[in-house]
Formats: sequence, C-alpha cells, structure tokens
Amino acid sequence: MGKHRSSPSGRKNPMRKHGIQLFCAVARPPQECWSIRERINFRIALARFGKDWPRVAQFIATKTTDQICIYAHEYFQKQRLTANPMKKLPPQLVLSTT
Repeated sequence: MGKHRSSPSGRKNPMRKHGIQLFCAVARPPQECWSIRERINFRIALARFGKDWPRVAQFIATKTTDQICIYAHEYFQKQRLTANPMKKLPPQLVLSTT
C-alpha cells in the first residue's frame, strides 16, 4: 500500500508511538525573567528578611536562591548608580560648575 515515511536521518522518531506525539514530563527550571509581581515580592521580602537569601527564596517560590542572589546584586548595583550617578564617573568627565 503506502510507503512508510521516516525522518530525514532515516531513523524512527522514538518520541512517536502509533502516530501520537508523546510528551516527556520534564521539570522546567524557574524562569530567568522577573515579573512585576516577583519584583514587588522581592522588595517586600528584602524588607522583612534582609539579606537572608534562602528565606527570600522561600517567600518568592518561583525563583531559586541563586537567582535571588544575582537579582539582588543587580538591584543593589542599580540603587547605587541611581543614588549617586556622579560618583561613578571618572574625574576627568565630571564638569566643574564654576
């Protein structure tokens, strides 16, 4: 009757069975992008727990402790830059006001 269609490599697809695509149940890692709700929760957790990152990670259940640490580092760095923008410039780039 009809010819059997194979994959371009000539091998059968191990994920197909009887014409139905099977999906593996793989645990997805937490997403890297931070939603607005997660950012707000980070500030709330920071006010409650300080720099106790495991407790902050428990409060924000969608992020790992490592992701919390990385985001906190970026958060504090941004806070320092916006608080004193002139402090980060080299002296030769700062214009005198006189």
